This record gives sequence, structure tokens and C-alpha cells, in this order.
Amino acid sequence: MAPAFNESETTTAPRETTAHRPAPRRRARWFQRGRVVLVLYLIMLPTIASMLVFSYYPKLDVVRYAFYRWIPNQVEEWQGLRNFAEALHDVYFLQSFSLVLILLAANLVKMWPSILTAVVLHRLRSERLRYVFQVLFVVPMVIPGLVWILIWKSFYDPNVGMVNRVLNATGLMAALRRMDGAMPALASGLAPVLKGVVAPLFGNVWGLGVFGVTLLLVIGGLRALGRRWFLWIPVLAVGWCLWGSARGAAVLTVCAAAAAARARVPLRGDSALKWIGGGLVALAAALVLLGGVWTEPTYAFDVGSPAWLAHSKLIIPAVIFWGFPWVGVVGVLIYLAGLQQISQDVYEAAEIDGVSTLGKFFRIELPLVMTQVRINLIFMTMHTLTGYGLFLLLLGPEGGPGGRGFVPGLYMYRKAFIDSRYGYACALGLIMFLMILLLTFVYQKVVRVEK
Repeated sequence: MAPAFNESETTTAPRETTAHRPAPRRRARWFQRGRVVLVLYLIMLPTIASMLVFSYYPKLDVVRYAFYRWIPNQVEEWQGLRNFAEALHDVYFLQSFSLVLILLAANLVKMWPSILTAVVLHRLRSERLRYVFQVLFVVPMVIPGLVWILIWKSFYDPNVGMVNRVLNATGLMAALRRMDGAMPALASGLAPVLKGVVAPLFGNVWGLGVFGVTLLLVIGGLRALGRRWFLWIPVLAVGWCLWGSARGAAVLTVCAAAAAARARVPLRGDSALKWIGGGLVALAAALVLLGGVWTEPTYAFDVGSPAWLAHSKLIIPAVIFWGFPWVGVVGVLIYLAGLQQISQDVYEAAEIDGVSTLGKFFRIELPLVMTQVRINLIFMTMHTLTGYGLFLLLLGPEGGPGGRGFVPGLYMYRKAFIDSRYGYACALGLIMFLMILLLTFVYQKVVRVEK
């Protein structure tokens, strides 16, 4: 007969926990972890120190000297807000933004070849072939950017440049000759619309674009602000100062939406506002490109060898065409990295539902890479506003004939290193930084990432 089980006779060894461990063992464990963390921070210390010294400190110095009349080792005189007041009334600085807006509108179109190329690479079934194409896209990165710009400058040579040779060989030079008469006629036909419709309602075509952006901000920005609606007051004040003749439509829209957000009244018709706002921005961009760029005949295509970089009316088209076919290496790799994160189950479900090849692009791939699109939008805006190397090498410090290639970055460079007004140049840089910060906020609210 088996003996009865006595619970009191059983002994269970207590489970060792951190609380019951001896103090020396705990100290040794924490010392081991602390040593690993210390080693990691020591490895990162050179990078952090170099960033603080060579990246952050100069930028903080720019903020400081924006309030000074400053020439290094010569003059350091406190100016207060005089540099900023002068910048807001600087005709050349304000006119440089007209070219920036044109380039931003063109760059929105030039982003699509990179997106489509990334999608094509992503859809290749052969892993080896995809890897080969990725390597081929990376190979051009070994060419220095300066050499790349000089190569394109040789392309625009009026006598032996590749651009004119291709245009003459394909018959496109004759098409440009005909467009030299048609585009100014189109701009002349749009002039009554700009003067009779756009000007009375919005002040000018830029006011139309601002109104469209305002509607997009109403959708994304005010709901995020919530009870902090009063932050819109300085925005309205600045907008009224800059666009005083743009009528009160945009201001009234923002005020009404702010009041609705303050009263916790849900905004309705978000989808309609989004389409209307985006449509107005697209309409403003189209009116600028069609009615404000090619307004007069150039007569540069008659002999078949136009001087693209020496003709005041051909500088903007030459800069826009630069880099054709606009397949950016870094952009393709960024989009491709986003596409590779899409699960294969999503494609299988789409095939079961009968989604077409084009439908997969608009319903699956494009919405799921909007994070990468937003990142490239921010980088593109920063480069367009602050970049000047391309224009300096192609057109010189004067911005080409008539200053048509003057962008804010080139104007800032000229003020600093040619006119020796370093403090004023710092103020211009700070203004552009605030503009980029505002546009980044707009991109964060408008370019939605729907997973």
C-alpha cells in the first residue's frame, strides 16, 4: 500500500528573484550594464562632439548675428530687428521667391519619375535582376556633384551642346519655334482671367495659392491645435501684412474654423475642403506656369542654336529641364525601401479582389510610401529655398542675364561673400529657416500617411 501523500513533507526550493539576490551580485550586474552603456557613449562621443562643434554651433551663431551688423573681426554692432525689417522690404529678396515657387511647382512634377522607377524595380520578379539595377542606380553617386553640374553646363552650349543637337535631330526645335508664338498668346488670353477674376478675389495668383493652402491648413492644422486656437492670431497678422490686398476670404475662413474648433464644433466636409484646397493650389501653379513664365516671344529658336544660359527668358526652362529624366538616385532608393516594407499578403489580397496593375499603384503602393514622399518633399523644399550651388556654377553670382536666376540662397550668398553684409545674410537665412519650418508643418498635416 502506497504511503499517503503528506503536503507538509514536501520542500520546494524558493525561486531566486532579483530581490533575494545578494547585494554584490546585483552590483556586479549593474556595473556590467553601466560599463556597456559607457562604452557605447564613448564610441558616440566623437560624433556628438563634432556635430555640436561643426553643425549646431555655427547655426546658433547665425541666429545670434542675425541681429547684428556684422563683419568678421571688424564690425559687431547690435541692430535689433532692423535686418529683418529690411529683408521684408527688400525687393530683390522678395522677387527671388517667384522663381522658388516656379521651381517648387516643377519639382512636384519631377518627383514622379523617381516614384515610378522605384515601383518598376519593386515589381521585378527576379531578385538578382533587381539587385543589379539597384547597383546601377548607385554607381552614378561616385561622380562628384560639381562634375555633374559642369557636365550639364556643357550640354547647354549653344553650338556643340547635346541639348540643341538632340532638339534639331528630333524636330523638337521646330516645335519650340511654334510654341514661341503660341505660349505668349496663351498667356495673353489668360491675362483677363488674372485681372478680372483672380485679382479682385485674391489680389493676385499667389493669393489664390495662399487661399488653397489655407483650406488645407483648416483641415489638418486647426483640429490639431484644438484649444490653442489663439496661436493662429500671429499667423493671421503676418498673412494680412503680406497679403493685405488678398481680401478677407482666407482670413474669414481661418477665423470661422478657429471659432468652430474653440467651440468644439466638428468641421464637416473635410473631403470637399481638401479637394477644393488642392485644386486651388494646382490652379495657381498652372496659372503661374502658363500665364506668368512664357509671356513674350524669345525669338531664340529661329536659328536653331539658342543660348540657354545666356538668354534671360530661357534660364528658367533650362533650370527646370536640368537633370532630365529627373530620376534621382537617392529618391529612388528611399521609395524602394518603403515599397519593400509592404507585405506580400497585401498584393495577394489585391489579386483576389481583382485589382488591376494601375489600381495596385494608386490603392496600395502610393498610399503606403507617403512617408517617403513627405520626407522627399521636405528635402526638396529645403534644397530649393536654400540651395545656390547649381545657380552659382551655371549662372554666376549675378544670377544670369537680368538676374532671372536669383534664388534666395544665391541672394544670401551674394550679400555675405560679395557685399560683405554677413549679419544681413544671417537674417535672410533665419527667415528661410522659419519658412521651411512652416512648410514642414504644412507637409506633416497635408501629406497623410494611411497605413
